[in-house]
Amino acid sequence: MKAPSVRVREVGVFLRPVRTRIPFRYGTAVVTDEPIAHLRMAAEVEGRPVTGVSAAALPPLWFDKDPSRTHEDDIRDLLRSVRTAADVYRGLPAAAAFALHRAAEPEARRRLADQNELTAGFGVALLDEAAVDAVCRATGRTFHQGLVDDLFGWGPEGVPARPLERVFVRHTVGMGDPIRESDPRERVGDGLPETLEEVVRAYGVRYFKVKISGDAGASLDRLRRIAGVLDRDAGDYRVTLDGNEQFHAMEDALGFARRVAGEPGLRDFWARTLWIEQPVERGAALDPAVERPLRELVRVKPVILDESDGTDEAVDRGLSLGYAGISAKNCKGVFRTLHSYRRVREAGAILSSEDLMNTPVVPLHQDLCVAAALGIPHSERNGHHYIRTFEYLSPLEREAAFREYPSLYRTLPSGLGAVRIDGGAMSVREINAVGFGVATEPDWKSLVPA
Repeated sequence: MKAPSVRVREVGVFLRPVRTRIPFRYGTAVVTDEPIAHLRMAAEVEGRPVTGVSAAALPPLWFDKDPSRTHEDDIRDLLRSVRTAADVYRGLPAAAAFALHRAAEPEARRRLADQNELTAGFGVALLDEAAVDAVCRATGRTFHQGLVDDLFGWGPEGVPARPLERVFVRHTVGMGDPIRESDPRERVGDGLPETLEEVVRAYGVRYFKVKISGDAGASLDRLRRIAGVLDRDAGDYRVTLDGNEQFHAMEDALGFARRVAGEPGLRDFWARTLWIEQPVERGAALDPAVERPLRELVRVKPVILDESDGTDEAVDRGLSLGYAGISAKNCKGVFRTLHSYRRVREAGAILSSEDLMNTPVVPLHQDLCVAAALGIPHSERNGHHYIRTFEYLSPLEREAAFREYPSLYRTLPSGLGAVRIDGGAMSVREINAVGFGVATEPDWKSLVPA
């Protein structure tokens, strides 16, 4: 089936401000509030008017980790990236979604040459996902069907025959998160799990992602406390460690890994650790000088890239240096993920599903849709832990979520909704059955125009 042509006519951006129920700390950033950007694209697919939607959070100090910047600086630059990408896409003639991406991305990045690679690519990512959504809506096909039938012009090679029906939650333990119920803190008291102990009991989670810092002593002490809970309560669990660019050099990360490996109290925890994510700052992570210590570290544990994945070339550069894989995130772009998927399949490497702050409805659904279609069995999912997203949805959006995704959402005693996690996994059955994971558009009137 020929990939249908897409013409972008108009683009609107809307914000949903949210606050966290528990502050989330990663690296030097502490998230207590953030806006979630929702994009509405008026497009023509084979000449027929159709709407495409996409959405992503605008967090502090992730796209750009310059400590002198404010959250407002980051939001302003990310919205400028979207506005620039929208201008470029509107000026292009009709083409398949992937062809639009290939034509638009170089020009958008040229106009945003003063921005870092992740920020400059953010707008393109949101436009691409809205174009994919528009194609799915216009053709009545799901995202997985669109890949198999090559409706986006990307090519169907290597796509699994069927999408997953469940994706296991990889629960992130933030650097400020309480571990045990006895830890001193001010309780939220909303009936949802607050500590790691409570998460394990309530959700049956078996995959975990632990944030670490360059302070080896403090990180080791915290890992011992986390391991104590997981060894006792989590059964046959698995862990990934996220360095969040906190180590000055790959040699420092190697030294830390050796210390963890040598800790008697972390023996089982370390044996269950799958990989280490982005330990070194993005500007140095792909420098040829990292190759020797990286290859030593990879002999201890696999190491994958995340923040260094600012362009399509990053995966090839990383694999050539010795990295064992790379992360998939919709905020970096669905076509970036597909490109990485093709490369890691060829290399026998890791493609991990990340981005914990994806919340219901659009960001969570579209990201899970990609993971399920590509057969990624577990995904870093924590938006439900840090944000009561249903608190910020309009009544229309809540009603649609319960009606359209009954296996994914449940009602709390308070009457609000929450993500349903059974046996440590989220159901993606209904997400797989409709377009790019989203049936009903957001309630645009309830959002703030940007």
